[in-house]
Amino acid sequence: MKYIDWFFNALLDLCISIAKAMLVAMVLIICIHVLFRYAFNTGIKWSEEISMMLMVYFGFISIAYGVKHNLHLNIVVFFEMFPKIIQKIIAKLIHIIIFSIGIVLMLFGFNLIQSTINNVMTATRLPSAMLYGAVPVSGLLIAYFSFANLIGYQSGYKNIRGGAGND
Repeated sequence: MKYIDWFFNALLDLCISIAKAMLVAMVLIICIHVLFRYAFNTGIKWSEEISMMLMVYFGFISIAYGVKHNLHLNIVVFFEMFPKIIQKIIAKLIHIIIFSIGIVLMLFGFNLIQSTINNVMTATRLPSAMLYGAVPVSGLLIAYFSFANLIGYQSGYKNIRGGAGND
C-alpha cells in the first residue's frame, strides 16, 4: 500500500502544481482579454475557450484535493445530535457515496472523451475532448482518496516540501 499511496499522492501533488499554473494562466489570459477588449476595442478569439478549459481542469483537480483532505461541505446541525456509532456509520456512508462518484466520474469521463474526440472547439480548433481530460483523472484520485478515508488509512506520504501528505 505504501507504493500505491506514494503514487497517488505524487500524482495529486503534480496535479495541484499544474492547477496552480493553470489558475495563474487563466487570470493572465482573462486580464489580457479584458485589456484588449476595452483598450484596443478588439478581443482575443481563443481566450474564452482556453480560460474555460483551464477553469474546468482547476475545478476538477481541486475536488480531488478536497476529498483527500475532507474539505467537502458538512452540515452538522443534526449530525452531532446522533450517537457516536450512528455518526461513524453516516461518515462511512459519505465516503462510500464519494467513492461511487469518483468511479462514475472516471468511467463516464473516459466515455465523454471518446465521444467528443472528433469534435473541435470553434475558436482554438482543439479537440473538444481536451476540455474533459481532467474528469477521469480527478475521478481516479477521488475514488482512491475516498477509499483510503473509508478504510481509515492514514497516509505516511511526505510531499516535496517535506510536510505530511495529510496536512
